[in-house]
Amino acid sequence: MSDLLPVRDDGYVELFKLQRLFGATFSDCHGGAGSGEAAAQPLPIEHAWCRGEVNAAVVLRPTDPAFPVACLGDDRAIAMRLTLRRQWPSEGASQELGAEKPACPADPGDAAPSADGGGAAPTPASCYSVNAAADIAIDNASISHELKLVIKKVMLTFVSKYRASQRYVVYECLKFLDRELARIFALYGSQQSKKEAKEPAAAASATPSSDPDTWSLQEQKSLEFALAKTKSLADPAKRWAAVASVVKTKTAEECRRRFQRCREQLLNKATEEHKSLATMPKDFETVLAKSDELRLLELELEKVSVINVVSFVAQLACTRCEALFDATFAMGDKKTAVVQRSCSNCSMAQRGEFQPQIAFGTQPVIGRMSLENCVFRAGCRRHELTALQDLINGEFYLTCEACDTQCKVRDVQNGLRKRSSCRGCFASLTLQFNTVEFGHEAPSPQAIAVKPKFVPPRAPRPKAQQARGLKVGTPLPDNGACKHYRKSFRWFRFPCCGKLFPCDGCHDEASDHPYEPAHMIVCGRCSTQQPVSNSKCRGCDRGFTASSSSYWEGGKGCRDAVKLSRKDSKKYGLMRRQANAMARDSSDRKG
Repeated sequence: MSDLLPVRDDGYVELFKLQRLFGATFSDCHGGAGSGEAAAQPLPIEHAWCRGEVNAAVVLRPTDPAFPVACLGDDRAIAMRLTLRRQWPSEGASQELGAEKPACPADPGDAAPSADGGGAAPTPASCYSVNAAADIAIDNASISHELKLVIKKVMLTFVSKYRASQRYVVYECLKFLDRELARIFALYGSQQSKKEAKEPAAAASATPSSDPDTWSLQEQKSLEFALAKTKSLADPAKRWAAVASVVKTKTAEECRRRFQRCREQLLNKATEEHKSLATMPKDFETVLAKSDELRLLELELEKVSVINVVSFVAQLACTRCEALFDATFAMGDKKTAVVQRSCSNCSMAQRGEFQPQIAFGTQPVIGRMSLENCVFRAGCRRHELTALQDLINGEFYLTCEACDTQCKVRDVQNGLRKRSSCRGCFASLTLQFNTVEFGHEAPSPQAIAVKPKFVPPRAPRPKAQQARGLKVGTPLPDNGACKHYRKSFRWFRFPCCGKLFPCDGCHDEASDHPYEPAHMIVCGRCSTQQPVSNSKCRGCDRGFTASSSSYWEGGKGCRDAVKLSRKDSKKYGLMRRQANAMARDSSDRKG
C-alpha cells in the first residue's frame, strides 16, 4: 500500500498531520450501526482518506507553559471526537459534504482529478471541515458544560472563517486552539466570577500565590514585558531586580527560575515541521531530511553479491554529558528503524533513525542514518547534531551470487571474518569489514570564503573535551593510553561484548561481566584495526608500547641518546654523530 500512496491528495496529508501531532485515530462513521457492534473498528489512514465522512479521535495536550494543566484532571489533556466531512474536488461545490467516494484510487493521479473541466464551481481550499456543534464532542469530565460550548463555538468560528483560505483548516484549527487555550480559560473564568459572586473574587485571584511555581497569565505577561525592556542591562543582578520590580508579585530569583524553565521547554520541544518530516511516507518527502551515509570500510565479500541489514547495535555518546549508550536499530517489517530515548545521566532527549540500503563490494553504504543529540567523532562538524561512535555487532542478509539465495548471518563484528554456507548451492559465503564510517567531512563555507584583511582578536575559548570517536588516520584519545597503562598505545576489542576499551581494567569498570581475551586491537596513533600481535602497526609502522629499556640492544631497544645508559658505548657514539651532523649543517649554511 505504501507504493500506491496518494501523493497529491490534501485529505491524506491532513489526516497524516492530525495523526502525528494530535495522535488521531480514525473510524467509520457508520461502523457498527445496524449490526449490533459496540464500537467501530479502527480505520487506517489508507482507508480513511477515501471516505466522505470519518470519525477522528484526537488528544490536545496544551503546550503553553502559562496554561494551568491541573484544571484538565489527571489526563492533563483534552480528548475530542470530531466528525470530519469531506468534499471531493472533482465533484464541484454542488456535491454535498459527506458524500461517500466509491473506492480508493489505484493510481496516485486518480486521487485528485483536475477541477477545471466540466464547468464545475470552485471548491473550498480545505478538504475536511466540521459543520455543526454535533460534529464536535469533548470527552473531559473536568471541563464544565458551558466551557465545552465555548470551545465548540471558537472552533466553528475558525472553520467557517478560514475554510476557503486555509489548506488544512481542521489541523490549523486545533493548533489555534492550543495557542489560545490559556486565554479562553482566562476569559471564561473572569465571566463566571462576575456572574456568580458579588464578593471580591477578582481581588482574591489577583493576590500573589503562595506557591512560587504558580504563575498567573498577568504575571507571565509582565515577565515577558520586563525581559524585553531590560535587554540593555549587562549586570544580571540588576536586570533581574528590575524584572522583579515590574512583575511586583515575584522575587528576582523566582523570575529567573521561571525564565529558565520556559527557555528549556522551548529548546527541548521539537518543531512541528520536523515531526511531520521524521516519519513522512517516502512518496511525500524523504524520510530522513538531514541524514548521512553509514558505510563499511574495507568491506570484503566472497561469493556474495549484495548484503542487506537486518539489525545492528551502535554505540553512541550524549552530546551534553558524553555518556555512552547502546542503541539497537531493528528493521522488522518497517522501512525505517527508529530509536527514541532519554540520556540516563542528563535526561536529554535523543532520537535516531536508520533507512537501510542494498550494499555490495563497490558500494559499501548500508543505509542512511539521522541522529540527534549524540556525539560524533573527533574533528566533527559543528553543525552536525549527531554522529556514530562505533558499530558493535549486527545481523545481515547475504545473497549468494551463484543461486541468489538469501542467508542470514548473526553476530557480525568489526574485524572478524564471518562465514556461512548457502542453503541453495552450499557455497561458502564470507563477510568481513574492519570499521564503519558515518557521514563525510566537507569544508565549511567559512573555510572556503576569503579571510578579511583584519580580524579582531578574540578571547581564547576553553579547549573542548576530545570526542571518543573512531576514525582511521586520526589518533585515539591520549594516543590510546589509560590510567592503568600509561605506556600502552592501543585499544582492545573484547569479544565478550564487541566493544573497545583501553585495557581489561577499563572493561571491568564499565561492564557488568568479566572480560575475555581480545583478538583485535586498534592502534592508538592511527586508529587502524588489526589482529593482536607484538609487531608494529601495519598502518603507521609504530609500536604499540613505549620502550622502557635504557640500552641499545642491537637497535631494538632505546634509540634516544639522552635516555641511553652511561654504561652503553652507543650513547657517546650516537651523541658524536649528532654533533658532527649539526656542525656540517651549520657550515653548509655559512658557505
